[in-house]
Amino acid sequence: MAEKVVRRSLVDQVHSLILEKIQNRELLPGDRLNIEELARDFGVSRTPVRETINRLIQEGFVEQKHNVGPSIVQLSDEQAQDLIEANAALFNLVFDSYEKLESLKPLQTDLQAVVLSQIEAANSGDDRCFHEAAVGFHKVVIEYCTNPVIRDYAMKTQNQINMCTFAYMATKENRSESIAAHTAIKDALAAGDIQKAKLLMESHNKFAGTVYFAEKE
Repeated sequence: MAEKVVRRSLVDQVHSLILEKIQNRELLPGDRLNIEELARDFGVSRTPVRETINRLIQEGFVEQKHNVGPSIVQLSDEQAQDLIEANAALFNLVFDSYEKLESLKPLQTDLQAVVLSQIEAANSGDDRCFHEAAVGFHKVVIEYCTNPVIRDYAMKTQNQINMCTFAYMATKENRSESIAAHTAIKDALAAGDIQKAKLLMESHNKFAGTVYFAEKE
């Protein structure tokens, strides 16, 4: 039986484009979103852009201020800390769900590919590709969660936290730490030690959060 082609709506496409700009730091916290300019840049009408912005508001990426218009969310220190703590708790649940996987081999294989991409990007000095790969590692971990509700919440939180921890990967030392941490997590899963991988991820996320607040001082 042939697989059906899934057509993505304009809203879905515009959503992906704007989210990519946020996560790649083309749009920074506090930047205003001009609906007409975005519609012109993407070659679409204002309607899908407006619907996308409403969706991003619901997801926590964009805020609507009175007499100002939509802009990329700027988190307070307290909000950022809450988000980091929630992210850590959700990752613990994600790793706990792995006990229901028949095999950890597919997960380990996918993580290995991401780590290799990180190493290649680091060696070539491609910061954007490195950031995408580093974020991709966390997303692969989430995608293998066997509980769909936890998976959806974890993915949403991870997307939001990417705005907080970008500075974590701004230095050579932290990029090396990211590769080392991801490699250790991947190796623990390859050895079948889910609890060790869970603790390693917890430590890794805590370190990234510490760097975020240190950068703000």
